[in-house]
Amino acid sequence: MIQPKKVFRTKDGRLGFEWNDGTRGACAIRDLRLACPCALCVDEHTGEKLLDDSSVSADIKLVRVQSIGRYAAGLSFDDGHNSGIYPYDKLYNLTKIK
Repeated sequence: MIQPKKVFRTKDGRLGFEWNDGTRGACAIRDLRLACPCALCVDEHTGEKLLDDSSVSADIKLVRVQSIGRYAAGLSFDDGHNSGIYPYDKLYNLTKIK
């Protein structure tokens, strides 16, 4: 099971992770907000994205990262959105260095 060993901010403001498989990666805060998997952002039945990307500010800030058990992180943003639970495997894929 993939899990973060360390969570950090990069010098350019991205959210970074050091994973238990030895890899590291980072993702822009806006990209994390756009990838929110919650029911407000993605239709629970169809999987269709409901979030309008243009409604998310280019300079959105991350205000909180909290561990949700051993499987996910809860992210809170300065636009008031805080209902996204990001499974670690999703964050791993979002932060993978390509």
